Amino acid sequence: MDFLNRLLGRNTDTKYEYRGAKLPKEPLTPREIEEMHRKLHPDTHIDNAAEPKPIFDPRDWSVPYTQSLEEQFSAASADGSLQEAQSKSLLFARLPLEVRMQIWRLVVGSHKVHLTVHRGRLRQSAFESEGYQWLPQRGLLRVPLVCRAAYMESISYLYSDNTFCFGFGQASSKSALTSLDTMLPKQHIASMQHIEVGWHLFGGVSQYYDSHPQAWDITLDVPAPETGALWNNVCAELIELSHLRTLRIVVWISGDRRAQFVGMERGMLTPLLVMGHLERFDVHLPWKQDDIELWNDAPFKVSRRSRVKEMYGVSIPLPGDDFYWSGSAAQHRIYR
Repeated sequence: MDFLNRLLGRNTDTKYEYRGAKLPKEPLTPREIEEMHRKLHPDTHIDNAAEPKPIFDPRDWSVPYTQSLEEQFSAASADGSLQEAQSKSLLFARLPLEVRMQIWRLVVGSHKVHLTVHRGRLRQSAFESEGYQWLPQRGLLRVPLVCRAAYMESISYLYSDNTFCFGFGQASSKSALTSLDTMLPKQHIASMQHIEVGWHLFGGVSQYYDSHPQAWDITLDVPAPETGALWNNVCAELIELSHLRTLRIVVWISGDRRAQFVGMERGMLTPLLVMGHLERFDVHLPWKQDDIELWNDAPFKVSRRSRVKEMYGVSIPLPGDDFYWSGSAAQHRIYR
């Protein structure tokens, strides 16, 4: 009868009332995510289900570093030609070295530098809170590249006074961290004192194996999923950096079996117990631990503030202060 009334255009006493979208009770499967994105964005959709996007670009493994600028400038410094070339500059002739050093430190230091690898070269990225995307950023070497003298005086502060971040953002990977020795001179690596590392670990079926997590929730900006084997390799690299002063590790987890990481926590963090020389060492984990005394004597402090989004099958860490959006207050408010 209702069908005939609608077909004939007759009015009925029953009024239709929209009750909002019906959200699924279970997390979306990867196939459902793929189908939704194909329908919503048919022009830009790339089928990732059959062939997941690789974490590393094969072209990333060319080695551009051959000789540092310090090595190239050393001859000029030794014979005095560098000082002679800058003798007419008011900056170098009038200002004492101590004052210039303070200027360099204020200009090039106290930043968060997010590094990725693009075609075999290190590239700096920055999070744009208005567009919820990571964009290439330039200007890090603006002061050191003013001239040879400015480079020699300021380059050490660029590495010692900044926090270098690896593994944050959708397109990030750990290749920038694991390949530092092929891309930077050893003296620059030894000058790094502050590092932050982001992780996305998955158990079971991960909702974020494809490249479109923000198509469903723009506030979810998680790195690409990574394996436990890579975790062990990166931890081994961090242990070798004996010159570090501060270290922060931030972990996301996803998948329908992500609860298994509670039992894996001891094995994951035990290798890091040898890093007792750090002045500050923070680990952010998005799961609870029944053994509250597990890390009482550890050199690191564990934070367990997190937000669970069951629909997407992901658990998000909530650090007490900003950790990867480069001080963006707007983006920070979304996560708090």
